[in-house]
Amino acid sequence: MSQQSISTSFSESEETALEAVGASISFFSHLHVRDTQGNYVMASVSQILTEATRAIDFRYPAGTVFESSEVSEEFFRAKLAGRERETFAVAFLNNQHQLIAYEELFMGSIASTEVHPREVVRAALRLNAEAVILSHNHPSFSTEPSRADVQITVRLKKALELVAVRVIDHIIVAGNEAVSMARKGLV
Repeated sequence: MSQQSISTSFSESEETALEAVGASISFFSHLHVRDTQGNYVMASVSQILTEATRAIDFRYPAGTVFESSEVSEEFFRAKLAGRERETFAVAFLNNQHQLIAYEELFMGSIASTEVHPREVVRAALRLNAEAVILSHNHPSFSTEPSRADVQITVRLKKALELVAVRVIDHIIVAGNEAVSMARKGLV
């Protein structure tokens, strides 16, 4: 199949649109966007992902309360699922466990990422955070915390305790699954 460019009018928006890349079909979509001429065209994968990111940010605005491991798991699953490389992120919270900010601090390879406690402490102080929830994804889809995961959690907990910031949890995202290390007794 050759590469196709599909343009649809508004009346065709209910039909399934297809994006072809090279010789293989990569994505089906019912979603359309307006082009510069005002015509409706199939949304590209990157446009869909951009809008999905905006929807996630809308669902979890600053002030969102992290009252349980389930809320934390859902939040980080929405943020980190589907990543091809390990990403280490932190939710910075106030003393009421309300979200101040979410930051992705470190990016790594498909198997690991290097986390620097100094940078996590620096970000917590910059944001005046009282507590943090740590998270990273496992592109391998393994939900089990590795020895390195446990070790970095302990190192971060010690470093953050020195500046009176509590580590509430460390969430591991593996595909569409998320696991709380606190619930496993590892935090």
